[in-house]
Amino acid sequence: MAKEPILSAKDVVIQFSLRGKMLTAIRKCSLDLYEGETLAIVGESGSGKSVFTKSFLGMLDANGKIVGGTIEYDGHDLAKYTTEKEWMTIRGKKISMVMQDPMTSLNPLKKVGKQIEESISLNQGVKKGDQLKKMAIEMLEKVGIPDPERRYNQYPHEFSGGMRQRVVIAIAVACHPQILICDEPTTALDVTIQAQILNLIRSLQSELKMTVIYITHDLGVVANVADRVAVMYAGQIVEVGNVDEIFYDAWHPYTWALLQALPQLGVKGEDLPTIDGTPPNLFNQIKGDAFAPRNKQALAIDFEEEPPFFDVSPTHKAKTWYLDPRAPKIEQPHSIRTLREKMRGRG
Repeated sequence: MAKEPILSAKDVVIQFSLRGKMLTAIRKCSLDLYEGETLAIVGESGSGKSVFTKSFLGMLDANGKIVGGTIEYDGHDLAKYTTEKEWMTIRGKKISMVMQDPMTSLNPLKKVGKQIEESISLNQGVKKGDQLKKMAIEMLEKVGIPDPERRYNQYPHEFSGGMRQRVVIAIAVACHPQILICDEPTTALDVTIQAQILNLIRSLQSELKMTVIYITHDLGVVANVADRVAVMYAGQIVEVGNVDEIFYDAWHPYTWALLQALPQLGVKGEDLPTIDGTPPNLFNQIKGDAFAPRNKQALAIDFEEEPPFFDVSPTHKAKTWYLDPRAPKIEQPHSIRTLREKMRGRG
């Protein structure tokens, strides 16, 4: 892994104005991204995964804005970008995104070939009709769509869900971005098609030398694709490490709760563990550790002071008072300590 990150977000704060109130969706969130890696960002719905990464390419909703922190990329602080003209130097050309629902990403009234051409024309400046068409057909072929010359002239509704997702990927990678963000790219697809899409993204990543961020709540996908994992809760990253460290030596109680709910570890006839309670209301100021009210083993300090990051290893850190030398000794749950054997047994 490279010593210097290609993108470094530090203490990012993102707020949304809703019904006259301010909602702080991202609360001093930091993340480094390294060249060529596959990073998975995991967490419950509403934890801030999509909002955080959309801020890397200027795709926040109109009522949202970055109000604190920095996003250093390619010698620029993206957190300071305010105009569409500035973002167009990044979006598509250098950082691109695959959305989770291809039907909302594609224009139903426009042929798919023309939609790929738009991306190429906008971001590469290619204007000639024949050259554009040739490049669009090549992209359809690259993402594994059979008979691309015929498919070029078809509309999104004439494609299956898996094929539509391939078209969305073609649009996203048409300009060979350095960073590709995949927001739940397989959620609406069946298991067989999921595997095909993940393999496609992996092969394109290798061919085009991209860095990939996966946003997902599916830890099974994470285990198969990621080099590193960042766990998000209530607008913050609470634990980050390589995939083995997160799966087999996690230390944040929220990460434990996510892992214990893995369907792969379910026992026939028994209910899967669930996480008690609900995430905090982000309209309110959060005191202490945001996960403390849902954590049966929370320490007194968890309700008073926000924990800093503690290093578990040079590549692994967790934002929990459990790792403070002054904390009472708390062991990882038995199910976490035996996870490696269980996963091997299921695999």
